[in-house]
Amino acid sequence: MTALVVIDMQNDYCHPGGVFARAGLRVTGLDGLVENVNTLAAAARSAGRPVIWVRMEWASDADVGLLAERSPFLREEGLRPGTWGAELVAGLDRAPGDHEIVKPRFDAFHRTGLEDLLRGLGAETLVVAGVRTDFCVESTVRAAFFRDLKAVVAREAVAGYVEDLHRNSLRLMGTVFADVVSVDEAAGLLSAEAPRCP
Repeated sequence: MTALVVIDMQNDYCHPGGVFARAGLRVTGLDGLVENVNTLAAAARSAGRPVIWVRMEWASDADVGLLAERSPFLREEGLRPGTWGAELVAGLDRAPGDHEIVKPRFDAFHRTGLEDLLRGLGAETLVVAGVRTDFCVESTVRAAFFRDLKAVVAREAVAGYVEDLHRNSLRLMGTVFADVVSVDEAAGLLSAEAPRCP
């Protein structure tokens, strides 16, 4: 079974008014990114595949951990539960029956129930989309590989803040950790299989 995992498509990460954009870190082409993620979600649902939305949240300043030393602007704001910044960006095609995982670190498997959820669903392959390519997406893809879960990264459905880091991350993931394919190919993978009961 193949599942769609969408990482950190939140206002603070993606929206021009988010905490990262205010610190000078911006996602370009947000509308196109949302459209591509929605294409994948529609393909997954057409074949009865799971759609999993992953969000980063920190309940307190202390929860930010060492990242606060590298990014001091996160010490007192950003990705806090119940805030606009922690919400998924407008326009994403969410539906009843979708799953949600909240994570405290870049890696969506770290201190979350993602692995248990995937195993319970019978998922062996993940189509991965979202932000930031070279941080949260790559960390999650590596973690999936270490758990013997196949990862497929949809090239036009991931984004970063620094273009060369984004491109290099795609290249690195494609060496061994994942297959890096077009959105159309990823959508075909999601919609091609017949549903299987876990």
